[in-house]
Amino acid sequence: MSAKLALRVNAVVGLLSTVAAGSMMWLVLTRPAEVASAVANRQYGEIAMAVATQLAGWLQALLHFI
Repeated sequence: MSAKLALRVNAVVGLLSTVAAGSMMWLVLTRPAEVASAVANRQYGEIAMAVATQLAGWLQALLHFI
């Protein structure tokens, strides 16, 4: 693996993790009771689905803007 490819992969992973963390914090701030309930009941699938829905909404808004 060349250094250039490694840097690109690192940048993509960093960007994706930043977006995922941002969407998780958005959910914690906008729907704290639901997130706390899902974590307490160990229902991580609901959190993953909410994060995916949030990311899809953001992508749809971005594409609508463009």
